[in-house]
Amino acid sequence: MLWAKRKRTNIKRTAGALHSGMVMASLEPVLYERGLAIDTFEGRAAMVTAHASLLIPRLKVMENREGDRLAEAVNSLILDGFDASFREKGVGDSSIARKMRKLAEVHYGLGKSLAEAYSIENGARHAAVEACVLRNAICMPDKQTELADYMLAQRQWLAEQPDEAFVSGALIWPHPA
Repeated sequence: MLWAKRKRTNIKRTAGALHSGMVMASLEPVLYERGLAIDTFEGRAAMVTAHASLLIPRLKVMENREGDRLAEAVNSLILDGFDASFREKGVGDSSIARKMRKLAEVHYGLGKSLAEAYSIENGARHAAVEACVLRNAICMPDKQTELADYMLAQRQWLAEQPDEAFVSGALIWPHPA
């Protein structure tokens, strides 16, 4: 029993570290300065979702079951973060559930669209990611190619990281070039 509790605590701690790093990468100022992200509440939430669409699938392909638990915990932390952000903005309790439901729908919808774009064969993948970010208005106009370049580079970088980097929570996302 104590072992199971310790394991859950470890998963939460590791997921917290992975979530924190992912959010820091999502809010990297250079992304907003270059127009790869839109500096609004919704734009920042979209970038968190875009980065989650890279991290969560990578966690799910880890060789042990811990990856699935980490993916679930990271996703829960993302939704908790959205809720906390609404509360920081002063959104009242009476409307927060409606706003959270809408944002969660956008989060899952965008995540699914990006996952589908990433799953397309290499030759058409870049165009699919570009189309997805353009359709979902994640970046400033005419920046979809640059954002797709960035997202696919991050995806490749995550794929190259050993499972231990995720299990330890010591993953440090690369700075955008």
